[in-house]
Amino acid sequence: MILVDPQFTVPVSVTGEWCALNCLHCGKHYLRSMKQIGEMENYAKMGYRSFLITGGLNLKGEIPYNGVLKKLKQIKERYGLVYNFHIGFPEINLSFLKDIADVVSFDFFADKRLMKKIYGLQRDIDLQIETAMSSGVTCVPHLTVGIDCGKISHEFEALEVLAKYFQSIVLNIFVPTRGTAFELCNPPSIEDAKNVFFHARKFFKKIALGCMQPRGNYRLLLQNELSEVVDVIVKPVKKSSNYFRGCCAFALKSEF
Repeated sequence: MILVDPQFTVPVSVTGEWCALNCLHCGKHYLRSMKQIGEMENYAKMGYRSFLITGGLNLKGEIPYNGVLKKLKQIKERYGLVYNFHIGFPEINLSFLKDIADVVSFDFFADKRLMKKIYGLQRDIDLQIETAMSSGVTCVPHLTVGIDCGKISHEFEALEVLAKYFQSIVLNIFVPTRGTAFELCNPPSIEDAKNVFFHARKFFKKIALGCMQPRGNYRLLLQNELSEVVDVIVKPVKKSSNYFRGCCAFALKSEF
C-alpha cells in the first residue's frame, strides 16, 4: 500500500481563474486555490520539485498550453522539476508534450451524453484515449465515481474500456461543491463507491483512491472499506511516517 501526501505537488493553473465552461460539478471553484506560473520559481526555490500543470478549458475543451510551454520548460530545466499535465478534453495531437511532461492525467467518460451534460462537450470514447496517448508519455486515466450528481452512471463501462489500454487508474469520488449546480447533491453511497472499486480490481494492476474524496466520516469509512482493495490512498486518514510525497500519478508511474 502506498500512502500519498499530495501537498508536495504544487497545482498550477495556466489560465488563472479563467475557464470558458461552467461545469456542473466544478463551476471554476477549484481554479481559485491554484498557483500561477509566475509563482513557480518561488516554490522551486523552497524545494518543491513536482507540479500539476492544469487550467481552465476553452470552448474547444482544451487547456491553452501553447503560449506558456517555453516558460514551463525553462523553469523545469533550471530546477530539475517533474510535471504532471492535466489535459482537459482536447481533440488535437499532444506530441508537443513529449519533451516537457513526465506524466499525463486525463478524465474519461464512457457516456457521451453524460459528458455533454457535465461539460457541454461532445467527444467520442476512442478519441479521448487516442488523444491522451498521442502525448507519447505515461498516461494515467482518472474516473470520478458518481460525477452525475452522486449517481452511478457510466463507471462500470468506463473501467472496462480503459482496461484495454491501461494497467493503472485513479478513481476519485464526486464531492458536492458549494456554488456549483451540483452543490445540493450527495456523494455516492459508500456501498456504491465500493462496488466500483471492486469492479476495477478485476481489470487493473494498480488502483489509486485519488485526492477528490468527501471529507469527514465519509472519508474515514471509505478508506477503511477500500484498504484491502486499492494500491494507493491519497490523503490517508490514518497517519503514517512513510508517505509518497506528491501527486498520485507520479506514484503510479513509479510502479510501471
